[in-house]
Amino acid sequence: MYFPYVFGRASELLAIRSSSVNYLSSGLVIPIIEPIVTKPAALTKTIDEIGERGHKAIIITNPSQGELKGGPPLAWVAAVDVSLAAQASIIPGFLCRPGVTHAAVHDFLTKYSHREVALLYLNSGLSDAVVQSLALVPNVSYHVALQGKVPSSQLLLLPHAKKVHIYDHFNKQPRNADYCGEEHFTDRHRSFSEHGAGFGDYTITGCEVQLGGGPPGAVAVHITYKSGRDGNLWVQHFVSDDTHIGVGTTEGKFLQAVSKFAAEYHVRGAEFGTNGAINDYLQNHNNSHYPGLGKNKERQIQHHIARIHDFLLTGH
Repeated sequence: MYFPYVFGRASELLAIRSSSVNYLSSGLVIPIIEPIVTKPAALTKTIDEIGERGHKAIIITNPSQGELKGGPPLAWVAAVDVSLAAQASIIPGFLCRPGVTHAAVHDFLTKYSHREVALLYLNSGLSDAVVQSLALVPNVSYHVALQGKVPSSQLLLLPHAKKVHIYDHFNKQPRNADYCGEEHFTDRHRSFSEHGAGFGDYTITGCEVQLGGGPPGAVAVHITYKSGRDGNLWVQHFVSDDTHIGVGTTEGKFLQAVSKFAAEYHVRGAEFGTNGAINDYLQNHNNSHYPGLGKNKERQIQHHIARIHDFLLTGH
């Protein structure tokens, strides 16, 4: 199974909602959402939309990044609790990070003792004995190891059938203008069963949370593809010709980048695959239409999820 890890920004939530229509029903994809925005409306809408279809997603209930640094406000907790209570297929998740105590994990497990949950581990500081006890909790469906930051001794304690490994494979650059050409992304879609029940990544956004941002110097489109050479997943960066702030328009830069993608797609379409995000990019190119930077990010994530889903489903 594939576990794409996204944050609660609007474009990412829209990508998950779009993906839920076609790519969650197979059970091969279970997105993980770490909220970072104080206003819960977009998150609860995502929870409700996925849950009403009976699809699965893991929602981290103890977020601490972005606008939620220091913990979510009571109004946020109350709103999310209402949505979680109404959607039985949604999986509450708890992030065991530095400073999290066994007592806090116990409180989470008690609160959700009646339903499927997930535990995520990132430099948790929990002892081997505690992790061993958590591994035995029956309603914990997934133990998710993030960024390889779980001691080997503890990984061995986690049940293979519930273990998920998530890594950041995206080589994030300081500026869009710094991206170039093609880069190997991962081969874990071919070997994940050796290590556990599933694998995941931070799609094409990376694991670093960044809020805000001004006008882009360059516009980039990052498109995942399955290489015909080695069968691995690669990402190709299509970057606008104009790469400096104040030179050209954002609309023009987007169309420059999409034009490069369209030319490449017509030569190597089988590697990139076919899905709604790809079709939208091609239509934008044909109509010289700029949908906004948020849509650009949404489509990249949607395509990334679709490409991995299709490989898991068909092998192609």
